[in-house]
Amino acid sequence: MSFVVEIQPETLPKTDNSVGIDLGISTFATFSDGTKVDAPKPLKKRINKYRKLSNIKSH
Repeated sequence: MSFVVEIQPETLPKTDNSVGIDLGISTFATFSDGTKVDAPKPLKKRINKYRKLSNIKSH
């Protein structure tokens, strides 16, 4: 996918707090502090449908 976004950049206040985010499939996001956000249910349904269709096509 490709996205084009026009923004008006603004300077944010300086802080010593930062967090890393790892995006995935089954767990939508995992933060560096250990917090996990599950993938939305519609996404999980589509992933399961995709897996089923992939298995049908490969057999």
